Amino acid sequence: MGVCEQLVQFEHRYGWRHSPQQHADMMRGDREHRRFFLEGRMERKGRCFIATLVYGEGAEVAVLRSFRDRVLRATLIGRAFIFGYYRMAPGVCRLLQGHLHLLRITRALLRPVVWMAARVLASRGRAGR
Repeated sequence: MGVCEQLVQFEHRYGWRHSPQQHADMMRGDREHRRFFLEGRMERKGRCFIATLVYGEGAEVAVLRSFRDRVLRATLIGRAFIFGYYRMAPGVCRLLQGHLHLLRITRALLRPVVWMAARVLASRGRAGR
């Protein structure tokens, strides 16, 4: 009898038990799955935290999302930037909320970024798609 057959017979006779490390790993995995599920629900909204706070659901946000999806995700550096943005942006949004003057400054700082993203998308023939 091979190892697999012995394991099946053992589990049939005594049941299948997890080691403490396996149990801890499964709990960690469950937490990660829940986090991934919640992030997936946020993905449907696009997760452009700062731009959405500053502009609302406007054309500027659509341009930035398109730039993220079509340009940044295509490169390793772009994906690293997106990852860093997702980690930093919620804290920035908490800082900006309720401070109208900071929102105005952020909007002014984002204008050239939106303009540049739109130009890059247009040059690639991807604007509005």
